Amino acid sequence: MTFDPIQAAHATFDGSGVLRSTRFDDVYASSHGALEQAGHVFLGGNDLPARWRRQGARFTIVETGFGAGLNFMATWLAFRESAPPGARLHYVSVEKHPFVRADLARIHASVPQLADLSPALLDAYPPLIPGFHRIHLDGGRVTLTLLFGEAAAMLRELDASVDAFFLDGFAPAKNPGMWTPEIFAELARLAKPGATFATYTVAGSVCDGLRAAGFTIEKRRGFASKREMLCGHVDKPSSSAGATRERNAMVVGAGLAGTSIAQRLAVRGWDVQLIERHATPAQEASGNPAGLVRPVFSLDWNTHSRFTSAAFLYAMRHEACLERSGTGSTRGHGGVLQFARDPERFAKQQRMVQRFGLPSDLVQLLDAVAAADLAGVPVAGPASWFPEAFWANPASMCRANLTSAREAVNCTFGNEVATLRKVGSQWEALEKSGRVLARAPVVVLANAVAASRFPQSAWLPLRPVRGQITSMPARAGRNLRVAVSGDGYVTPAIDGRHCIGASFNEDLPDVDLRAEDHAANLQRLEWMLPGFGQGVNPSGLGGRVAFRAMSHDRLPILGEVGNARDEGLFACLALGSRGMTWGALAAEIVASRIDGDPMPVEKELLAALAPARFAKFRTG
Repeated sequence: MTFDPIQAAHATFDGSGVLRSTRFDDVYASSHGALEQAGHVFLGGNDLPARWRRQGARFTIVETGFGAGLNFMATWLAFRESAPPGARLHYVSVEKHPFVRADLARIHASVPQLADLSPALLDAYPPLIPGFHRIHLDGGRVTLTLLFGEAAAMLRELDASVDAFFLDGFAPAKNPGMWTPEIFAELARLAKPGATFATYTVAGSVCDGLRAAGFTIEKRRGFASKREMLCGHVDKPSSSAGATRERNAMVVGAGLAGTSIAQRLAVRGWDVQLIERHATPAQEASGNPAGLVRPVFSLDWNTHSRFTSAAFLYAMRHEACLERSGTGSTRGHGGVLQFARDPERFAKQQRMVQRFGLPSDLVQLLDAVAAADLAGVPVAGPASWFPEAFWANPASMCRANLTSAREAVNCTFGNEVATLRKVGSQWEALEKSGRVLARAPVVVLANAVAASRFPQSAWLPLRPVRGQITSMPARAGRNLRVAVSGDGYVTPAIDGRHCIGASFNEDLPDVDLRAEDHAANLQRLEWMLPGFGQGVNPSGLGGRVAFRAMSHDRLPILGEVGNARDEGLFACLALGSRGMTWGALAAEIVASRIDGDPMPVEKELLAALAPARFAKFRTG
């Protein structure tokens, strides 16, 4: 999948106050009212909200053309008012030319009915970079997944099972690229048997294209001055429905991966049994005092940078949601400064920002003077500043996940799972004595390298990597204001001590602190902040040793592990040194797969992260 910079739309109103596109010389909605048009064409044309009341727990809509989000807002309003308790709405919308947040706010301000909803959407609205952006609203009852990019390419990457389609690109004569046979074929692929569609246009090419893709069409009365509109459904044979899976899951491991999985399943209405061998959560790598949550970019926009950047944006929204739900703040503010090792590498960072058109709310390039002013201490040189990145205590993130999940998660601490076995449709977790700790039809392995002990997952190529952080006392006159990263990282003082990290040692099982690793951490600190650690004796410093789990390709392992015999076994493993950044999106990917929701990232990324990529290591 290629990465093309997003070219934003611009909010332009004509003399009568109607929002227009100068790019396509067309209106975004009828002059008779955008919400009214959405109600008549898209909600009415798909028999909503009556179907929400009939179809139960989950309903998925795909829209072609998010525009200013007015169809989504109208749908959200109707869902709030009409859907039964416990129902959830997934709304997926593709947009090649999205508005920036400020323009979206100006547009929404002109529609008084949106005053209650717009602030939540604007607060979570992503920066304009290509790809999938998942946003949870109304406490998770409504999920919006925005696909920024060319429509056909984005729809090809979508993994979803769709109940209804809103076809709302600009008029076919103005924007034919939104009404192609390829797009209609992708809609048919995504459609559930009996899925419906609605659109304002009755253009002959649209009718022919939808019919050719397998849709039955009919014309109905149009909205306002439009005589007709188009509705219909897909002609697709119904598949034989399998047994409904009991909504009960077992999660092994209570670090960032396990608590994130538990939380993402809990908000979907699952009961979760969380099993941890330690007496409290976050005792392994998630027990470090601090770490960074930040994006990563590359000139070739490779799999690692694509996933990490998407995960960063999701983590930022996830932590904000947890804070709003009353779990307390887990984050330090002020952003993160990233230094390049030499001028050539900083020039590379500049090229990345320019080539991909990365917006300033995501990254800014600072000269050495500006970087030092932001940091509050002397710095090594120019830097990239990520204003929304943050440092945090990972254990507090784990606790916030569990607090958010409340009574839906039953925690069993101080018990180690020694064996997993499948008995009928149920998985059983047994301790060493043979006592059954828990039973569930679904089990998620989130216990890092320890997952290798189970025969069902022993084939996964997990390896432990030793990391040592250094705890350095804060000193008067050296007030670091923001977190700093480069080859390592350092945080502002937390309870009077800076956290400096971290070493990276493979094939080193030593659990004790090593003076040479403290010295290496201080050397990395000196390279980023000259003189900041001057005079500190590495042999007298405290710190912590932890072992991260990594895969052979340094990407996480996310998804179903088992074959047909082991159905219901999932992994959320190998988060490595980026667990704080990757954890929330990794959990959302696994939870979406378990629950049958639209997937939050592209199919290409899902394949790159799936356990199946290591099938060659499997012998059974």
